[in-house]
Amino acid sequence: MNKIQQKLITATMLVAVVIFTACNKSFDAPPGPSDPNIVANTTIQNFKTYHVTPSVLDDITQDVIISGIVVANDQSGNFYKQLFIQDSTAAIQLLVEATGLYASYPVGRRVYVKCKGLTLSDYYGTMQLGVKATVGGVTSLQGIPGAVVSNYLIGGSLNNPVVPIPVTLSQLGTALNDRYLNALIQLQDYEFISGDTTKTYSDTSAYRNTQNRTISQGCGSSSTVIVRTSAYSYFTGYGLPKGNGSINAIYTVYKSLTGTATKQLVIRDTSDVHFYNARCGAPPAGTVVLLNEDFETQNATTGAPYNPIAINGWTNISEIGARTYSGKIFSNNKYAYLSAFGSGSQVKTWLVTKGINMDNTTTETLSFSTQQDYSSNGSSSLKVLISSDFTGTGNPWSATWTDITSLATLCPPSASNFPGYVSSGNINLSSYTGTIYIAFVYDGTDPGTSSTWEIDNIKVFGL
Repeated sequence: MNKIQQKLITATMLVAVVIFTACNKSFDAPPGPSDPNIVANTTIQNFKTYHVTPSVLDDITQDVIISGIVVANDQSGNFYKQLFIQDSTAAIQLLVEATGLYASYPVGRRVYVKCKGLTLSDYYGTMQLGVKATVGGVTSLQGIPGAVVSNYLIGGSLNNPVVPIPVTLSQLGTALNDRYLNALIQLQDYEFISGDTTKTYSDTSAYRNTQNRTISQGCGSSSTVIVRTSAYSYFTGYGLPKGNGSINAIYTVYKSLTGTATKQLVIRDTSDVHFYNARCGAPPAGTVVLLNEDFETQNATTGAPYNPIAINGWTNISEIGARTYSGKIFSNNKYAYLSAFGSGSQVKTWLVTKGINMDNTTTETLSFSTQQDYSSNGSSSLKVLISSDFTGTGNPWSATWTDITSLATLCPPSASNFPGYVSSGNINLSSYTGTIYIAFVYDGTDPGTSSTWEIDNIKVFGL
C-alpha cells in the first residue's frame, strides 16, 4: 500500500468518526464545572411576571438572564424532557427536546438561562419555558431543540445545596406566579390514605397510564393532596409506603377548562418519601387493638344508590324512617354516611359496633372522626352511646345506653360544605368491664335538621 492510499484511508476513517459522533450527539453538553462569567440580571420570580394570561405564548425579546439550581430532572423517568431550576425567590420548569438530561444537568448544578428568543407559557396553570413552534398546524410551546440548547442553557458549578422548602398545604397557591409552583417543597406528617396503601405508585399494566394517589395528614384530615406518578418511572410498580412522615416533591397544579385548580405533587423518586413513622392514630407499642374500623372493606359508591353498611357483628338499623347508614367513597376514602335530606320524614338510625371485650386490657380509649356536611339545611344530631346490656341482636333502643357524646369532639355546623373531618380525641373507657357496644345514632328531619353526617376510623385501643 502506497502513501497516497494510506492517507485516503485515514481521511475516510476520520470522516466516518466525525459523522458517527455527530449522528449520536443529542445536544451540546454545557460547560463546567465552575460558574461561567455570566451574571443573572433578574430573579425567577420577577421573570415569571412576563407571563400573566393563561395559555398565551409570551415571547422573550429582551436580554433576560436567570439563574437557578437544578432541583429535578429526568433521571427516574417521572419527568420527561424537563428540568426544574430554583433560586431563592421561585422556580421555573424548562422544556428541553432531549433525553438523558440528568447526565449534563444533575441535581445541584447551577444553570444560567439566556431567555431572549425563548417563550414563556403554561400547561393548564403550571408555568413552563421553552420555544414557540408550529406542530400539525397549531402553534404551541415546545422543548428547546437539543441542537441549540447550549445557546440558552449554560451549566455552572456542581454539588450546590438542594434543600426542599418546608411548607403547609395551605401555603401552596394556584396563581400562575405562585412562589412555590415548580419548586421543590416539603410537607410534614403526611401518609397515603388507607384506600391507597395496598396500591403501587402507578399503573403497571400495558396501558401505562399516569396515576394519582392521595396523601393526607391522617386521622380523617381534610388536608389531602394528589401525588401524581408517571407509569414510565422506574418505581411505577413499587408498593406505596404505609407509614407517616415527610414528603419532598415538585409542586404543580392542573387547572381544568372550568378553572378548577387541582394541586399536584410529583416526586423525583421514592427517596423523596420519608413515611417511616407510625400512621396517625396508630396505637403505641404494646397496645391491643380491640376495634379498628375504617370502612375500607365496604361496597361503597360515589353516588346513589348507596349500599348499606354491612359488617359482621355490627347492627345498622332504622328506629324511625327507612334510611340506614350507607357506605360512600370520596377521594379514595370510604366512610359511613347518612342524611335525612330528601326523605320527607324524620330519620333516626342506629349504627352499633360489634361487642368489645373489656376484661383483658386496661386504659381503653375510643376515637373516631366525623364530618358534618350541608348543615345549612339544618343541623341534625349525632349521639354517641355505650351499652353493657345490649346483646348484639334485636332492637338496640330496647337496651340501656349511656350518652357519652359530651366526651367527644364532633364536627360542628359550618357555612361551607365538606369542612373537613374532625377527630373526636381519645375518650377514656377504662371504667367499663365485660362486653360493651358503642352506638352512633343519627337523628334528623326533612325538612329541618337534615345535615349529613360522615363517620370514619372508629378505634378502641387498650393496654
